[in-house]
Amino acid sequence: MRMIIFLLNLWAFLVPISTLAQTQNSTPQLPGLPTPLLWQNETSKWSTNNGGLTLTADKKTDWFVYPGGGDYHPDSSPRLIFKADDNFSFSTKVDVTAHATYDAGCIALYGTSSHWAKLCLEAQPGGGLSIISVVTRDSSDDVTSYPVSGTSTYLKVAKSQRTLFFYASPDGRKWTIMRKFNLDAPALSTGFSVQSPDGNGASAVFSDFHYQTGQIDLWKLQ
Repeated sequence: MRMIIFLLNLWAFLVPISTLAQTQNSTPQLPGLPTPLLWQNETSKWSTNNGGLTLTADKKTDWFVYPGGGDYHPDSSPRLIFKADDNFSFSTKVDVTAHATYDAGCIALYGTSSHWAKLCLEAQPGGGLSIISVVTRDSSDDVTSYPVSGTSTYLKVAKSQRTLFFYASPDGRKWTIMRKFNLDAPALSTGFSVQSPDGNGASAVFSDFHYQTGQIDLWKLQ
């Protein structure tokens, strides 16, 4: 009897540890997106609810290569990505909880470690959030487009042949083109990212995401 009680107590102790380890090391499964989803800079601080995804970044996390050279080229922002088709579009609503300048939730676009891009809703030095985009070909090209009212907006990336467009929209229906560019990468992955370069952490909720393949009309804005 004592042995049975001991084994039951041991099982009760080990199960929560096993469950916690599985949660921290697992990968979200999101309906409507290609699988597998893969981590770059995995974070255990994520959750899913009603088909949406919440990602949290730790302090001093960023993805940027300073265009003036020097030592600032961090690659520490959590990213959850999937392999994209040759022609595709991917959009999501992003709602950012920002505590410091440059806290952001982003669409990530990854070709290689030196050729990548991101489209973000990012906290600005003067306060508020703005649409910003970064295109990196060895060094990063950073553009701030326009301020957003509130804490959320819709972001989209689309690719047709070798051409890539970034878009933003307040409602996910009528889009404005942010950037037109090319990454010169043999294959691309896209997905979600969150960052807190100067702060102690930030989070973003991604929802209402859509992935489409086939012939893409990059100029279609509705």
